[in-house]
Amino acid sequence: MGSINYLKDFERWDFYSPLGQKLQMVDANDTPFITYANEAPCYEANMYMHKMLLDLLTAGTLRTYANQIIHLVDFCYENKMRFSKLTDSSFRLFIQFLQAERDKFGERVRTNNHIINIAHRCLDFLVFVQDLYELKNFIGQGKENAICVKVKKYRKVIEGSNHKIEEERLSHVSVPSKDAVKRKLSVSEDDALKVWNYIQDQENRNKRLRDIALYQSMEQLGARVEELHLITVEDVNKALGSTIEPHLNLTNLKRRDDITTRSIPVTSALLTDIKTYINKVRKKVIKSTIGKENDHGYLFISLTTGKRLKSATLTRYMNKWKRELGIEGELHAHLYRHAFITNKLKEIILQHKEITSADKFREHLLHTEKFKMQLKEWTGHTRIYSLDIYIHIVFAELNGYSKIYNAVKLKDSVTIVQRQVQSLKQQFKDKSITMTEGLLQIDMILSAFEFDIENSLC
Repeated sequence: MGSINYLKDFERWDFYSPLGQKLQMVDANDTPFITYANEAPCYEANMYMHKMLLDLLTAGTLRTYANQIIHLVDFCYENKMRFSKLTDSSFRLFIQFLQAERDKFGERVRTNNHIINIAHRCLDFLVFVQDLYELKNFIGQGKENAICVKVKKYRKVIEGSNHKIEEERLSHVSVPSKDAVKRKLSVSEDDALKVWNYIQDQENRNKRLRDIALYQSMEQLGARVEELHLITVEDVNKALGSTIEPHLNLTNLKRRDDITTRSIPVTSALLTDIKTYINKVRKKVIKSTIGKENDHGYLFISLTTGKRLKSATLTRYMNKWKRELGIEGELHAHLYRHAFITNKLKEIILQHKEITSADKFREHLLHTEKFKMQLKEWTGHTRIYSLDIYIHIVFAELNGYSKIYNAVKLKDSVTIVQRQVQSLKQQFKDKSITMTEGLLQIDMILSAFEFDIENSLC
């Protein structure tokens, strides 16, 4: 099998600079570097990654593309075939291989939707290969081409845009039909508990405190991964300085309007964990690595370099946690976003007796500006129908009943306080904290919890 590595602290020449102009250097940090099974670099795949980099794609998107085309890289290597020698028949064989692969339990490794995404990306990659080598009749819509493709048009809604945009993508006769749409599932409570216990039992104190703050933020803010890593210390200090219910500002991504941030209500208990991490870990790491004068201001940092933590790092952490904990279900950061949105919708529903069905709730949202503003702030969505699938999940969980929670806002705070107490017990047990430090932390925890209680009763 080929492999994908990620270049660190790396720059490369901009090979696409116009003739006659001075060559420019391009920041290639975190760019995927693809190799064959024999560890030799795949020239075409890496040139494709470079082209995608110049299109200003995010590190997460580049990682996704690399993980899609690596399948074609492996297929061609195993069959001793150059990309330029692929035909309709061999591409069909490639798709059939993707469909046929099974895990140790005999289950399909990939869904049809996954295979469709791989196929579309690989076709785009082959068009790049055609242009790179100036090939004739290699891939195109006519029957004279070795690989005959068809162009599919579709309309896409972008968050924050008032119009749908029409896009095109290449497809092939061998590409399977879509699977039935599945509901967006949240991370299971059992799996979340396993991960939490793993994090707060880590021996490395700095890593433990940082990962506690990172995990709590992922769970309590419902942010996209990159939004999470764009939080700054200044954002936290503003929330800590609030005399009313604290809010934390998040950067809005995946939008085309002018709304660049959203404000999320947070518990004082969460801010206590983040403050502990800043004071006990972040300040010291910044001072010992890049220096206070070079502090970039981002909240979550690498403990070895002091640089902003990359979204790819969190993905690697979660893959490691899943592997070491033997978690069989899905485990990735976006599941926590699904859980956050579901829980926030549930809170609104449970506060209103008159809402007893998904249709009534949707109508309520459409005619109630207050709730539309709440949802926009909490999730970063601008369109109510983007939340339809979550609404159906909530009503399925509630089984048609509507209740009143007098202190619904306390739920998140109680969860965090329970974890903080559990963490303190462990620190006392392994003697990583003094009695004085422990008493100070207990006082901070109780003060934050008292503040959350007062807010919930307003």
